[in-house]
Amino acid sequence: MKPWSRARVWLGACAILLAVSSGSWAGPAGGRLTILGGPAAGIFNVFATGLATFLSRHVPGVEVTVAATGGSVENVRRVNALDGEMAVAFASDVHEGYHGVGAFQGSPQRNIRAIGLLFVGVGHLVTYKDSGIRSVADLAGKRVAVGSPGSGTFANAERILGELGVWDRIQRVPLLGSAAAAALRDGRVEAFYYTGPYPDRATIEAAITKEVQLLDLYGPLSRTDFFRKYPYFTRYVVPARGYNGLTEAVTTVGLPGLWFTHKDVPADLVRRLVAAAYSREGHAHMLQVHGASADMTSRRALLGVSIPLHPGAEAHWRSVGLEIPEAARSR
Repeated sequence: MKPWSRARVWLGACAILLAVSSGSWAGPAGGRLTILGGPAAGIFNVFATGLATFLSRHVPGVEVTVAATGGSVENVRRVNALDGEMAVAFASDVHEGYHGVGAFQGSPQRNIRAIGLLFVGVGHLVTYKDSGIRSVADLAGKRVAVGSPGSGTFANAERILGELGVWDRIQRVPLLGSAAAAALRDGRVEAFYYTGPYPDRATIEAAITKEVQLLDLYGPLSRTDFFRKYPYFTRYVVPARGYNGLTEAVTTVGLPGLWFTHKDVPADLVRRLVAAAYSREGHAHMLQVHGASADMTSRRALLGVSIPLHPGAEAHWRSVGLEIPEAARSR
């Protein structure tokens, strides 16, 4: 072995040992980063892929790859453990993970840091008009697709339907997105819940052959403590004629989808990634990826952020004039 080759091997081994002993991020080989998405056909994977493509092309020395996962809850745990440098997740799971509550009870994920808003997910509780189901209470005893455990959709369905007293009274079916829509069309479920941007592809697919009905979620939830307990949820109105069968607007809930990272990813790198993704060119690219990227702007970047920002992200947002709320200040 040549002397310089031995030196490179020795230095590489030292770097690995240092990373292991310190428990910190040693940097991806060759500038490679992983962003965790979600189920292959889900909205998280769409956004993760869009970001990876743009950042790999426009941030010198960086190559971003996408890893499919079970979804939001899994992503929080994996980034916390540095099994992936970045990810997409709902604000609910980012908040609960960092604070060690809900699905993360007793296990706070203190290594995660927020970057910014990607989109606003909309709670869709979908059935057919001829099903006889007119309210959430009517779901008792029915088969309802709620996503798979570990997904953001499943966690949000549990929060919402649990608050409304029907979570333990439905037959839960672990189907998500297009698979849930197909099950509704085939009569294998009577309804499905999904959190995703409006208009939602699965709801459109379900409405191809029959008129759909979206159940009002905001009304019944506003009469409970839901919005006090889960302040990251907002009111959202799906307009009349938004889907086949909707003759009137339906009030439901909105939930921000966030981009987040590990605290030990270098601040300069994160700042360059954020500056590129939220640039005019980055926004134009993401709009081609999905129309819900309309919310992915500097002006709305901190919507739903209730944990500390990564220092690199905070530096960028301050540089463009954003005021950082106390809860979001890096530490």
